[in-house]
Amino acid sequence: MLGDAEIQALDDHLGNVLRENQQHHENLQGLLQQFHLLLDNYNRLKSDYEEEKEAREKYKKLARGQFKEHLVKAGVDGGTKAAQLLNDSIKELLNDQLGSQADQCRIMVRVYSNILGLSKTLARAGLVGNEARSLSPFASSFTRSQDLFDYIDAGDKKEGADYKIREMFRLFADNNQCKHIFFAGCHDAGYLSLLTPYRGKADRITLIKAASFHPEYDKLDLPVRELSAVFTSTSASPPVGGTNTAPATRPVCRHFQKGICRYGKDCTKLHVLPNQHFPKPLYDSPAQPSSLTVKLREQEYYSRFLPRVNSKPQEYIAINKDGERIDTYCPMPSQEEWEMYNKRSKRHKLCNKYHLGGECGNLSCEFDHSPIDSACLNVLMNLMRQHMCTRAAGCRSTKCYLGHHCQKDNCKGTKPCKFNRQGHTLDLQVAQWVISIEHEEESPVSEETSEANSVADPNNTLAFLMGDMNQM
Repeated sequence: MLGDAEIQALDDHLGNVLRENQQHHENLQGLLQQFHLLLDNYNRLKSDYEEEKEAREKYKKLARGQFKEHLVKAGVDGGTKAAQLLNDSIKELLNDQLGSQADQCRIMVRVYSNILGLSKTLARAGLVGNEARSLSPFASSFTRSQDLFDYIDAGDKKEGADYKIREMFRLFADNNQCKHIFFAGCHDAGYLSLLTPYRGKADRITLIKAASFHPEYDKLDLPVRELSAVFTSTSASPPVGGTNTAPATRPVCRHFQKGICRYGKDCTKLHVLPNQHFPKPLYDSPAQPSSLTVKLREQEYYSRFLPRVNSKPQEYIAINKDGERIDTYCPMPSQEEWEMYNKRSKRHKLCNKYHLGGECGNLSCEFDHSPIDSACLNVLMNLMRQHMCTRAAGCRSTKCYLGHHCQKDNCKGTKPCKFNRQGHTLDLQVAQWVISIEHEEESPVSEETSEANSVADPNNTLAFLMGDMNQM
């Protein structure tokens, strides 16, 4: 049996062990707290660093992406050349809108920039020298080369450029002497409020797309153009379509020309357009190898080239130089729009013919004909555009709500996409607008006459381009 002294010694030893364990636990808790504190500080510093790095790289990219690099490198000569190219490019855009009257316009250009900041960024990129304001020779020669061209140093305060751009825009927007405004500040969503009152006024305003373009500007329903000869373009060039000149050896399908042929590519008669002088194969051979696919097209590409819904009267259809139909731009629905559509369609499925085609001849139609909001309509249109029209690029019906070429982002042309190779390689440059089959007999007025009647007062003799070149 243990004695009292031994029992006391064991009790003291056990107490020491418990105290040591308690101290060890407290030390471990303190170490863990310090570790979590250091980890939080590290994550915060890392986040700050990544934000600073992203901002710096974005600014560097934007600074390099304004004028073509070879123009900036050329200094004085580059500024003169840039002004001349810009003048010529704007004249080309004016010719598309005004025809011969474009020659009467004098072109005014206002460029706003932080020359000191841009000089530093461009110097690090090796495009200019290391002097404090090494971009100044380029800017000065740009200003001198054209009477109404000005490259203005707005300083390092963004508000200075914003204020001038807004006031200059307001000055010319409602000026009858100003024929057209080309707005190049579309990198910054802050100018949306300035342009919103002019939504859809394609006869007054064109948006210029340079190194960056905020997607919200697409919602203004204004034409978007790139001046690729002057500014760096981030979009792929449109594919060049070929032509075939096979002789017509089969009878022409009149139902196809009216947009009502139900046999599609299986029709035994020839599918040619009323204004087409030679047949063009509208469908690909099933044996065509997939290796012939072209560079993938992104949403930005479709947004750039496809016409907007209200760019022409409803009875007109856009076609390219090969006589192939070009659809209007159908933007991808947002998550909120999808949720609204799904909620609505769960109650009662919508009638495609009624909401997209304008009418439904089925008196006993089981689908929903009640009014819908623009969000649901956008989703419904996007869904139906993913189904290929049997007439493909030869369709001339304004009541057709199906797709005539693919508009999916980076689509490879494989399943589940329903479009053939032509639907992914179609030249999307609008060559002309033709009257639809439904209105062909109603309106004998030619497209040229319609365009001529739409030209405004020839006394308006000023075209105006403005932009913030800090981030163009």
